[in-house]
Amino acid sequence: MVALFLRRRDSIRPMTDPSVGRSDARRAVADAVPDERVAAVQRVDAGTNAVYRVETDADGYVVKYNTFSGRELLAAEIEVYRLLADTDLPVPQVVDAALDPADGPAFVVMTALPGSSPAGAAVTPVLAREMGAALRAFASVPSLGGYGRLRRDPDRTPPLVASEDSWRDYVDWYVEVLLSKPSDALADLADDVRAVIDETRHAVPAEPDPALVVHDYRPANVHVDADGRLVGVFDLERAAVGDLALAAVNTAYLLTRHRPEEAAQLRAALFEGFGDEVSGERRRCYRALAVAREIRGFDFWWGDAAVANEEAANVRRIAEGLTN
Repeated sequence: MVALFLRRRDSIRPMTDPSVGRSDARRAVADAVPDERVAAVQRVDAGTNAVYRVETDADGYVVKYNTFSGRELLAAEIEVYRLLADTDLPVPQVVDAALDPADGPAFVVMTALPGSSPAGAAVTPVLAREMGAALRAFASVPSLGGYGRLRRDPDRTPPLVASEDSWRDYVDWYVEVLLSKPSDALADLADDVRAVIDETRHAVPAEPDPALVVHDYRPANVHVDADGRLVGVFDLERAAVGDLALAAVNTAYLLTRHRPEEAAQLRAALFEGFGDEVSGERRRCYRALAVAREIRGFDFWWGDAAVANEEAANVRRIAEGLTN
């Protein structure tokens, strides 16, 4: 059986929403593929939105509801999947979508990916190299014009539009979003991290070669087969157009944040697959953005008291390395 469409961190607090349930997911798939018979429905108990895995007598599907992220983000994510369908990236195929249903939240029905997400310790240099190579494929899409966060625009072809005139404008906006409302547990780090970004912002290109930039390309959002080979990439919410180096640096951060002893080896493998190194002030700026993202989302991602103190200490260790 194809593995579940797993999402996010292992310790993230699962979101529940009484407005959707298994019967809704069953009906969504039945409407999307009327020639197939629904055999099983299972809730994926992780992540921020309501997600269901639905098996039919012919295939497997995932139904994602916008119970947390919002309709506009889901609409853009759907178009990003469609845009990537003609690339070498193994992303889900959009089967059906309802952005303005008569009842309940918007949703998308996608094909389920093979394999499963690897455990943290299962991320080897071989997989890191494959993730780097796959990341490069995000540059193989048509130019969309502009930079920054993507939103759906049905009057354009493809129906996506970026929000800013320059990549630096987007970075400035993103910094403000991340650090204007820091999580209580790490609020004292915000000023120091902002100072690092201000100091290194000059290294951020204003008009880089445009690529799709995803902010959550991590082991939890890829699938591997029984041999540990990359066979699926998903969770492309909040994709932007801009400097692919940001996604590479952020992925290196996510791969190594819990494995400092192996960081150099994993990072080298990732960038070998990526085909380019990101160094100097630009790397430092983008790494500070990764820490800023932790500062913003910490209280939500690590709300479990059993792990919060350890995770806070981990982020503080990384933040200290930015300023030393």
